Amino acid sequence: MWRRGEWIYALLVFLALLLEGAALAYLGLVLTARAFGALPYGQALGALLLSVWLTALVLGGFGVYILLYHAYTEAKEGRERALREAWLARFTEALFGGPLPPPPWPRPALEALLSLRETLKGEMAEQVTNWLRQARPPWEGLLRSRLASRPARLEAMDALAQARFPEALPALLPYLEHKDPVLRLAAARAAARLAAPEDAPLLGEALLRSGLPRGGLLEILLLLEDRALPVLEAFLDRGGPRERWAALEATGRLRRHDLVEKVLPFLAETDPELKAAALRALWRLGHPPSGYEGEVLAALFAPQEFLRVQAVRVLPLLGNLAEKALWNRLGDPSFYVRRAAAEALKALNPDLLAEAARAHPDPYARAMARQVLEEAA
Repeated sequence: MWRRGEWIYALLVFLALLLEGAALAYLGLVLTARAFGALPYGQALGALLLSVWLTALVLGGFGVYILLYHAYTEAKEGRERALREAWLARFTEALFGGPLPPPPWPRPALEALLSLRETLKGEMAEQVTNWLRQARPPWEGLLRSRLASRPARLEAMDALAQARFPEALPALLPYLEHKDPVLRLAAARAAARLAAPEDAPLLGEALLRSGLPRGGLLEILLLLEDRALPVLEAFLDRGGPRERWAALEATGRLRRHDLVEKVLPFLAETDPELKAAALRALWRLGHPPSGYEGEVLAALFAPQEFLRVQAVRVLPLLGNLAEKALWNRLGDPSFYVRRAAAEALKALNPDLLAEAARAHPDPYARAMARQVLEEAA
């Protein structure tokens, strides 16, 4: 859950610093006056004692507040946990034919329903979603309110994502262009979890304008799972470098064989990150780079280590061209490229890897071949 009451702590810190600053300023003036003989010793000593006592009171007040706050929150969380478990038992009983408590339900009941919705699938999950609709939760209203705090909005987004309300997508889409990057990413995550398959194109258009970092975009695509195809196509066709990189990564991880024809042209990209992502996608899909064999072989000599690693992994998909190229890459200056070449050669032709362990002209290649063979044994 998002933290509440932060403004109270911030106010206390501000007041404490203000009091301490005033006390130190007063003490500084008094001691300066005493140094020039303008004040008697007793008055300066009184100012010093006053500052010390004020500091002690501020520190003591902070300590008492923190202890009381922890005691209060622990007791409150214990009560809420007990209520949530009680409501969870009642809703579980209702799923199996028992009586359903009539709404409206308190906050612990809604949290119990959200927990059930996260756990269940199929018809029971849909039943829990319908119960949540009956409760008329305030989450969409919080997102549309201009007075809602940031923690309240984040909580509402999280709750909507767990509830899987497709009808809440219009309330989330404006946040994909919000100036706050935290709200923007949270809204994208929630939208990816609750969007219906027919809403995926609309979400894809909003994501293209969101300006999210590529890691965030990849996370959203993976959350979409089998609904990701329209968004992947939009990213690959009209996205910038971040969107295309995320789409290439997600294509491989989601095993989208239907997008291979869109991935292949990226092997001719000049951007090494995009080219490496395309190679990685083909490797995960197990699809040969048909028509782009030259680009793969050229990538074996790229100055970027990560690009050579991905090209080596794809080599076994080239058939007869692979063995000689892998033999040569065993002598690559990079440890990671040699490792990838040895593992690929082990999968393609273990006898050739054994020969490399004995007779490769590069001592580092021989050592790597022996290491991979020993691990396999």
